[in-house]
Amino acid sequence: MIAERLQNVKRILVLNRNQIGDCLLTTPLLRALKRGYPGAHLAVAIPEPRRDLLATNPHVDEIVIRPRRDRWVDKFQFAIDIRRRDYDLIISLQEKSLFYAWATYYAALARSRCVTVALDHPRTRRYYQQNVPIQPDRHEVYKYLDIARLIHCPAEQSPVLELQPTKDARAWVRQFVSDRGVDPDTRFIAINPGATMEEKRWPVERFAEVAERLHQELGLPVMILGGEEDRERAAGIVNGMTHRPLVTAGMASLAHTAALLERCELLVTGDTGPMHMAVAMAVPVVALFGPTNPLKFGPFSRNKVVLRHDEPCETCALPCTHTITAEECLGAAMKLYNPPPGRRAGVERR
Repeated sequence: MIAERLQNVKRILVLNRNQIGDCLLTTPLLRALKRGYPGAHLAVAIPEPRRDLLATNPHVDEIVIRPRRDRWVDKFQFAIDIRRRDYDLIISLQEKSLFYAWATYYAALARSRCVTVALDHPRTRRYYQQNVPIQPDRHEVYKYLDIARLIHCPAEQSPVLELQPTKDARAWVRQFVSDRGVDPDTRFIAINPGATMEEKRWPVERFAEVAERLHQELGLPVMILGGEEDRERAAGIVNGMTHRPLVTAGMASLAHTAALLERCELLVTGDTGPMHMAVAMAVPVVALFGPTNPLKFGPFSRNKVVLRHDEPCETCALPCTHTITAEECLGAAMKLYNPPPGRRAGVERR
């Protein structure tokens, strides 16, 4: 019966993930859904701060803002709204959430043809009609594509993450760069020093050493990315360099960050959201990993080097980035860097 209902899907809702990287890792699923149901209206529910990640995605017809976790009045209104929208297919990537399980179940009660699908979780599996098993040690992208496979949506043989900067963001970047006395067409080496956990934070002085050496070796200026919380670490990198980098930490939205990454030849980064943004922008990535498993959460790209040591340093209980040396990072970056035609490492185009 579910197979029959899936033959006439006109309206789809995806309850997407919360974090920057997690959200981008679902873009191959969104592409597969649109390939499988090219005439269907595809709505994606995401938190307001992540809107920029999907605002220009060619497969998304509508962005629905998910309520904040602590706003119960808004959450109940959200449940009522999705019930009224008469979706034929609801896919939940919020498999641990009882609230979204209940909201999906409630929406399906109002429409007998509605099919509900989620990643399998013991807390919520009873509320969904179809549950997709999660296989350990597979990349998250393939976990989401297992959903597409279950509902007969063909995924591409070589899936890729997708992110497209907006015209406004590109204009902002040109102005931002020009205002700081830099040619707006300049290409950069990007450094992204932020991370949520201490074990994930590579020492600032090593970022500074690598940034300085890359500038010397490649002849390209350095750009330091990050959010408001990364300003102090960015300042520490600046203080450790003789070359004056372009600092965007705390000044750029997600849309602006995508447009900034578009100007970059290479990104050296910790295990954070901008790492996945760079992958989606086809920027080569040197990724510094600590406790997180890169097989599941690493950069989904062939054009990358992941550095990780299993052993922690003397002060960390978990595997950390602190055992990765600046020389290792520099070597990986130089190996990965592919200069455009007319330029070789250390020599600008004439």
